[in-house]
This record gives sequence, C-alpha cells and structure tokens, in this order.
Amino acid sequence: MPKEIVLLTGDREAPHLAAHLRGFAPAIPVRHVSTRADLDEAFAVPVAGRRLIAFTTNVIVPGRYLAACEHGGYNFHPGPPSYPGVYPESFAVWEKAPRFGATAHRMLRQVDAGPIVATEWFDVPSDCGRMHLATLAFEALVRIFGDLADAMMNSNALLPESGEAWSGATRLRSEFDAFCRVEPGISAEEYQRRYRAFGEGPFQDLHMLIHGHRFKIENPWTEADLKREMGR
Repeated sequence: MPKEIVLLTGDREAPHLAAHLRGFAPAIPVRHVSTRADLDEAFAVPVAGRRLIAFTTNVIVPGRYLAACEHGGYNFHPGPPSYPGVYPESFAVWEKAPRFGATAHRMLRQVDAGPIVATEWFDVPSDCGRMHLATLAFEALVRIFGDLADAMMNSNALLPESGEAWSGATRLRSEFDAFCRVEPGISAEEYQRRYRAFGEGPFQDLHMLIHGHRFKIENPWTEADLKREMGR
C-alpha cells in the first residue's frame, strides 16, 4: 500500500474526502494541499511510496511531481471524456449535450489526457443550466471517488484502465473567457443562452469591454440560490 497520500483539493471537500480515505487505511497519512504553493511544499521532501489524488482542482501539477509519485497520480475530473479541459459543464450546456458525466484518470504531464480508470455518464435534464449540471457532475464524481478509495489506499498497483478514451477538443480558459465577453448590442435570446452556459452561479464571469475598461455584469444569484441548487 502507499506510504503517503497527497490530496489536492479545496478546503470544503478535503475533510470529507480525507476521512473517507482514512476509513480504508487509517495508518496511511493523508496530506491535504489546495494551492500550488502547498503542492511545492509537500514535494520539497521526497517520500517513497507516495500517491497523488487531485479532486476538482485548477492547480496544474508539474510533471516532475507526477514522476515522484511511485504509485501514480489520479485526477477526478467533473466532466465526461468528451469534455476535457476547463469548465466542461459550461461548454456542454452551450452545445446542448444530451449526456454528461464525471471521469477519473491517471495524471500525465498533459492535462486531461491520461488513461481513464472510471467514468459515470448520465442524461442531461431538459433546460439544464451551468450550476445544475455542475452539481450533477460533482455528485457523480463523489460516487466514483467512493468506489475507488479502497484500491487507492490499499494497492500499490496502478488502477486498471476502463478502456474508455478521451474525445473532443481540450477546452482552454481563453475560450471560456471569450464566451464570457458580451457586446452591448447582444440580443435577449443570445444573452440568455450565454448566461445559462457561462454566467449562471455566484461567479460574475460575464463582462463587457468599453473603451478598454472591463465591466462585470452583476449576477442576480444569492447565497440562497446557491444552496438551493446544490441541494437539488
């Protein structure tokens, strides 16, 4: 079994994921990191038998850190193999994808390109916006994590590949930003479609550029809206 788990995820998810992992092997230390600085500190000291687990993180893991993980690194990606890259839920809503899901894969130097070890697919509900789809994908990802936790804690071997393959273009942050930029003359229909895919939620991603100045479009979402969406 691994000698150390480095868990790269947010502060909200970390206590629950770490507790679940420790339930399968209480003696194995699980070190939570959330930022690139935390990651650098964790890998500053070599540890034999290390495994890295990344869960819904935007931190890019350097190849040298992956090479230092004797038992591999695994990423839990909140989107299916057909939507590699950033903000998969936004692009799926924009393209009116009929199916969506979540993916676990071995990490390579190239983002969202490693061998896939697990996928969960589901049908996209009608009139589904960015936040609802992200919530459904997160729930699927938690289930995949739960299914793989025992093997990640108690096996030295790499997780078996599922045989599923990545498809579609890897989405970039620059593409997302381009969709978030709206023009003053945008039609009501186009704006609503853009909002559902890229602006919905407590993010204020939609914006306008006027005379070289960036103006954020105020988002009507409240904390109550977020809690209601997450609780669907």
